[in-house]
Amino acid sequence: MDVRVENTTNLIDSLASDLQQVQVVGHPLKQVLPWFVLAVLYVTFAVAVLGARADIAERMFQSVYLFEIGLVLAMSVSAAFCSIWLCIPDMRGQRWMLALPVSFFGALLVWLGLRFGLDFSHMPHLEWHQCINEALVFGVIPVISLSYLTSRGKTTQPNVLSFMNALAIGGLGYIGLRITCPSEDIAHILLFHFLPYVFIGLGVWASGRKIYRW
Repeated sequence: MDVRVENTTNLIDSLASDLQQVQVVGHPLKQVLPWFVLAVLYVTFAVAVLGARADIAERMFQSVYLFEIGLVLAMSVSAAFCSIWLCIPDMRGQRWMLALPVSFFGALLVWLGLRFGLDFSHMPHLEWHQCINEALVFGVIPVISLSYLTSRGKTTQPNVLSFMNALAIGGLGYIGLRITCPSEDIAHILLFHFLPYVFIGLGVWASGRKIYRW
């Protein structure tokens, strides 16, 4: 037998011996919808336990409040969808999806920046606040569950995936805090509602390359 043919045959046999059964990943939509429904139910349950703000009925008729909640919800939903699609190396050809949560997040930053410029009156004391505890309550379970769910995929963009996870989880938690906390002071919102999820997001990003790998 020709040496080259024999070497090729040996190479094929060697590669074939390492073959393992591969589980086909289900459609991303079938994975993200159950997670998002459960995450919303969890946040709703946490709100029920912690208690909604006393003026929630009044706030639900204020267009400014509803706009902010709607903007953050759109960011969270679109980021959750992107997180699951990113579990597939080519995102099933749907890379355009990434523009949605990034755009909503940019709009949120502009919105909070405008509010800070127009409404800022004083800086609250830098101390551990009850809202930080509530932020952890709203964030811990969703971040663990979404990190586990997305770690089962084979992403080629761990940093982007971590960012999407942070937006999805942080958005839900932010909405939860805006429902339970009665403060409308922009400095309080930035310091005790927004900043905790920035740190959670940084933690998710820092661990992304270890969690999301082939």
